[in-house]
Order: sequence, then structure tokens, then C-alpha cells
Amino acid sequence: KGVSINVNEGEIETLIGDGCTVIGSLKGEDLLKIDGYFEGNIIWQDDIIIGATGYCKGDISCKSAYISGKVEGNICCEGILAVESYGKVFGDVNVKNIIIRDGGIFQGKCTVLTPEEITTIEWYYAKIIERLMSFYFY
Repeated sequence: KGVSINVNEGEIETLIGDGCTVIGSLKGEDLLKIDGYFEGNIIWQDDIIIGATGYCKGDISCKSAYISGKVEGNICCEGILAVESYGKVFGDVNVKNIIIRDGGIFQGKCTVLTPEEITTIEWYYAKIIERLMSFYFY
């Protein structure tokens, strides 16, 4: 039997809508949903949803990711990476848990992280965020 994952899309704080194109780096928190085109790296403290019409070209670091669209880039998740039925991921992934639904496509290398590695990654990304903040705001 399949595992049921519930993501409340009513709590979306940031949306890149269908028909919208964004090129650049993105950093933030709370639930992010991409239904449009995004090119660049994403460092996100919470969950990310790539909707059925969403396309992301770049690396992603987040808590958990739910992919129904297409991602071309590496993904690092502290929690779950779920490649849904029509989702496509082309790139290497570092995750705590991975789910690939029937029909989902994953092409790349998968590394399942230990709790110690997740702590190290959290520290590493905290340093990256700290550097980005100093670059953008000082």
C-alpha cells in the first residue's frame, strides 16, 4: 500500500504562479509552491511543492519537497522527497526519505542521509544563508 502524505496547500506563503518566469536565487521560509518557471538555486527552510505545471532548473535545499512537475538539478531534503505520479527529477538527491510514485521519474544518484549527516547539512546551509544575508543586506 502507498504512503499517504498530506500537504495543506491552503498554507502556501510564496507562490510562483503558472505563466510566471523567475530567474535568480531564492531564499526563504514557510510553504513555497512553484507552478511556473524558476531558474536558479533555492535555499528554503520549509517545504516546497513543484506543481504539475512547475519547472525548476537549479539546485534545491529544503525541509521536504513534493514534485509533480519537473526539476533539473540536485536536491537536498532534510525530510521527504516525494516524486509524484507525473513528477520528473533529473539530478542527484541527498534525502532522509524518498518516495517515487508509480509513473514518477527519477534519474540521478540518491544518497540517503543519516541523522548525523542531516545535522551537518543543517549547519552547512545555515552558514550559506548567513553569507547570503550579509551579501544582500550589507
